[in-house]
Amino acid sequence: MTEVAKMNNKYLSWIFFSLIILCALSLYSIGKRIQTNFVSQISRQEEPRLVEVHSTQELIRILNTYDLWNLEYKEKLPSKIIKNFPLDFKTIGNEEQKRTIFIHTILPSALMALTEIEKEKNQLKQILSKFSENQRLTISNVEKNLSSKEAKFIIHLTKKYRTSDLQELLKRVNVVPLSLLLAQAALESNWGTSRFALEGNNLFGIWTYKREGMIPLNRPPNTYHKVARYSSILQAVRDYLYNFNVGWAYDKFRTARLYTTDAEELVQYLPRYSQLGLIYTSRLKSIINTYNLKAYEARFKPYLAQLNLYN
Repeated sequence: MTEVAKMNNKYLSWIFFSLIILCALSLYSIGKRIQTNFVSQISRQEEPRLVEVHSTQELIRILNTYDLWNLEYKEKLPSKIIKNFPLDFKTIGNEEQKRTIFIHTILPSALMALTEIEKEKNQLKQILSKFSENQRLTISNVEKNLSSKEAKFIIHLTKKYRTSDLQELLKRVNVVPLSLLLAQAALESNWGTSRFALEGNNLFGIWTYKREGMIPLNRPPNTYHKVARYSSILQAVRDYLYNFNVGWAYDKFRTARLYTTDAEELVQYLPRYSQLGLIYTSRLKSIINTYNLKAYEARFKPYLAQLNLYN
C-alpha cells in the first residue's frame, strides 16, 4: 500500500470514528458549527475590533489613541487591534521608530492568538484528566468519561490539530514564545515593509498551494507556490501558530517546547522553516538578542502567567 493510500485510509477512519461519536452522543451539530458555537462558549472574551489604517501617520495616531503605543500589562487584552500595515510604512527613515511601531502594532494580535491557544490547552488538560496517560480516544471511553459538551470540544480539537492521540494532541495544542514570534515576524517581513506584509498581511513568509495568494516575482519556472494572503495581521499570526502545531517539519520543535519555553533554545529546531537552514536560525537568535525581544515577555509576564503560558 502506498503512503498516500495509507494516509487516505487513516483520514477516512478518523472521519468514520468522529461520525460514530456524534451519533452515539446525539450531537446534531456538524463540524463547522461545533467550532463556532462551542469555542465561543469556552472563550468569554469578545472578538477584538480590527482597525484598518491607510497611512503611517494614521497608524501612529491610532497607537496613541487606543493606548497601544506605550502598551503595558493591564490585566486584559486591548479591545482594538491594528488590522494592517499601511503601504507607506516602508518609507519610514528612522529605523528605531519603525521597529517600535512594528512591534507595538503586532503585539495585541500576538497576545490574542496566544491566549486563544492557551484557553484550548487549559480546557484540554481538564478533559484529559479523565483519561489514563496512554489511553486513546474510543467510542466507549468517550461515552463513559465525557459530557456532550466535552465530546464536542475534543472532536473539534482532533479535527483541527489532525490527531486522535491524546499525548500528541497535548504536544500540538501549545504556544510559541512571544520573543520568537516577534523575531520571525521581523525577519520574514523586514520589519513590516516587505511586499507580502504590505499587500497581504503575511508577516511570516508562509506559502500556499491551495488558497488565494501572491505570486513571488522571482518564482522559478514550473513551480506553483504562492505566498499566502491574509485578511488581517491577527489572521496571519493565528495561521503562523497553527502551522507550528500541525506541520510535519516542526515535530521536533513541538517535542522540545514541552521542556523549554526559551526562544533561543527552540530556535535550533527551526532550520526547516527557511531554505537558509542554520543561517536562518542564527539570524533569528541575533534579532532576539540585538533588539532585546525577551524584554516583551518580561513586560507581559503577569498577563502571560495567569494563562500559564510560561509555566
